Amino acid sequence: MLRNVKSYKRAKNIEDAVALVQSNPNAIYIGGGAWTVAQGDPHLEMVVDLQAAGLNILDSNIAGVQIGATVTLQAIIDHPDAGTLANGILARAAGYTQSRHLREQGTLGGTLIVAGPADPLTTALLVLDTDILYADPTVHTAPFTSFVAYRDRLIKTRVLITEVRIKRPPARSAAAFEVVGRSPQDKPIVCAAAYVAVDEGLPAEIRLAVGGAEAKPARLYKTEHLLKGQLLTREKVASALPVSLAELKPRGDFRGSAEYRLEMAQVLLHRAIMGAWEKARRNV
Repeated sequence: MLRNVKSYKRAKNIEDAVALVQSNPNAIYIGGGAWTVAQGDPHLEMVVDLQAAGLNILDSNIAGVQIGATVTLQAIIDHPDAGTLANGILARAAGYTQSRHLREQGTLGGTLIVAGPADPLTTALLVLDTDILYADPTVHTAPFTSFVAYRDRLIKTRVLITEVRIKRPPARSAAAFEVVGRSPQDKPIVCAAAYVAVDEGLPAEIRLAVGGAEAKPARLYKTEHLLKGQLLTREKVASALPVSLAELKPRGDFRGSAEYRLEMAQVLLHRAIMGAWEKARRNV
């Protein structure tokens, strides 16, 4: 419950929303409101509703997919293009984020702001060619990898995520997403995403990400570099993964120890890489 909220504002546009939130240290943007209401922050005094701010666009064209910050997770899953983009990796990841009821309420922007270490949507977006737009109130465009790296700093400055743009992958490419949880539909303990683009029978581009094995979902740049341009075999993948995994420092909890998380990260990444590789080769 939001017991101490004294003011409700409905922003007319992006500039209005940012000005309202930045004028009050105890104000917050609200899209679907699922996380905000559940947290029940006793210091919260003002909520700024984004429903009329023009952030609900969900569109696609030959260049890619454009998803506004207030688009719900379920809308992404149900969209005929966003839901099938890159072998349906976005829909698969969004499906693990919340239950169906909460996906109808929870928004893309809210999910990315409150994302935990094993957030599946963040992990999936890290391997796609993704840009994120945010306002302070000037609208800026940044690679999604940069947003993840500096997310905490951006949150402190009260920026507003406005949309995500995902470039359409080439035909000779594929993505894969793997997860382990306490049940088939539970939130991930560890998740892994892989993207492979093939040129002349070899992986010309590889992007790898893992969630649940670090303080936030992470790219595996060193392993990507080692595997790029190599004919991928299970043995090569297995030998290249430890280089990046050795740099991860997962925190154990009741859902899984640090050792378990690293072991699962290796298993899931191996599975995702080989899955994306095999799919991409079939697309050639």
